[in-house]
Amino acid sequence: MNALLEVKNMSVRFPLSGSDILAVRDVSFTLHKGRTLGFVGESGCGKSVTAYAILRLVPPPGKIDSGRILYKGRDIIPLEDDEMRKIRGKEIAMIFQEPMTSLNPVFTVGYQIMESIVLHMGMNKREARDHAADLLARVGIPDPAKRLNAYPHELSGGMRQRAMIAMALSTSPSILIADEPTTALDVTIQAQILDLLMKLQEERQMSLLLITHDLGVVANIADEIAIMYAGEIVEYGRTADIFRKPGHPYTRGLFRAIPRIGENRKKLRTIRGMVPTMTSSPTGCVFFPRCDIGIEKCTMAPVALASYRYKRAVRCIRYEGE
Repeated sequence: MNALLEVKNMSVRFPLSGSDILAVRDVSFTLHKGRTLGFVGESGCGKSVTAYAILRLVPPPGKIDSGRILYKGRDIIPLEDDEMRKIRGKEIAMIFQEPMTSLNPVFTVGYQIMESIVLHMGMNKREARDHAADLLARVGIPDPAKRLNAYPHELSGGMRQRAMIAMALSTSPSILIADEPTTALDVTIQAQILDLLMKLQEERQMSLLLITHDLGVVANIADEIAIMYAGEIVEYGRTADIFRKPGHPYTRGLFRAIPRIGENRKKLRTIRGMVPTMTSSPTGCVFFPRCDIGIEKCTMAPVALASYRYKRAVRCIRYEGE
């Protein structure tokens, strides 16, 4: 199976006075055509920064410090801005986390969708408008011709998210990055949005990079999972394998904290301690201060993401594979 996107040993740095912050460190993963990769982790662990790096949208003064991002075998990090614009939005599109802040409040939804179509698809305004209306209909927005003239604040949260999906799909991208696409939506609308994404992915044979903190979501729709902690991928592999037998202590802690129907618990299980700040990361394993199985050797040097059978990779010296 040929890789559509390969990220190899990528790090993202944010220079600060006194000390730099490595928001993402040594991240590697592969996304294949028509497959879904779920990125899971706590807020602030580096999931969104990884997505912005793939699109070369890391906000300044941040920068990609090292590594390679191969799209269809071509490293896109050295590309000039004009070349990158031909890929961003057309080949690799993104649904941002909060549509109310991502959509421009002073332009209609139709204008914002048409702008991308005219730029990347070469259509005139009338063709672009017809295409935009068709997209709104396909993502389940009623009376699409009328909604093209609506401003973002005139739409509900679910409809704004659908409009963002329509905008992202307007150029038929090969890869769609969805950053917390169901945040702030009620449970019923969340299910509708996820069903819509899966349907569109199947129709278009599109690859999906899904960023979320919801383990239930990735269990249902992701083929592979990358678990992130404090800027690093600590475990990576097939969804079924990781849910059957998580390898990293952090992954096991996350799974233990999931509430289960029928269990008689007075309180949820938690992972002791706190996530380290990016300016005070430990010398060795970043999870060591919170780990129940850590040993002195864990603190001596950075721990590499080691590969095992069945596409499993774990960043832990105590893991012995299966």
